[in-house]
Amino acid sequence: MSEREEKRLYTLAEFFAFVGEKRMELYEGVPVLMAPASYEHEGVVANLIGEIKPALKGSSCLVFGSNLQVVFLFQDEQKGKENVTVLPDISIVCDKEKLRNKRCYGAPDVIVEVLSPSTARNDRLLKRHYYEKAGVKEYWIVDYQNQTIEKYVLYSGSLRLEEMYDRENSSFVSTVLPNIAFFTHDIFSFLM
Repeated sequence: MSEREEKRLYTLAEFFAFVGEKRMELYEGVPVLMAPASYEHEGVVANLIGEIKPALKGSSCLVFGSNLQVVFLFQDEQKGKENVTVLPDISIVCDKEKLRNKRCYGAPDVIVEVLSPSTARNDRLLKRHYYEKAGVKEYWIVDYQNQTIEKYVLYSGSLRLEEMYDRENSSFVSTVLPNIAFFTHDIFSFLM
């Protein structure tokens, strides 16, 4: 991306035309290139999806990996300044009406971000703010280096830390989708 392209603000239509197949997010009109993930990061994502998918069987919910573009329309779609497009590591969408034009428009029910050194600050602060503003019901922050999972749940418009899971408190259960339950050591097993 050229310096000139980095400095301008993009509307959603401009961003979609510009990004093509590149792995990029849009933060309030500013395109952000996504770096490739480590094997540890991808191993954790694979283990989580392996636990989530069978728990959703028979429900209307679908689980997606990091190639699902999630679009939050915080303002007029044409002005673009406040619109945000993200590529969460995992999205669980229970309202199929949100899935159209190869994207998810609106808040998934659950979003999971696996921390990487280069993205940890964005995942903890910026994206958490976007997810809260969009109305994501549950947000998990997974830290494979410390082998912890933080579960934030939306209460009165605010994502609040409901529980922290680690080696001692290892029996994870989703608040929003209680069929999703697993042991944290199963998620991090390949790291040991």
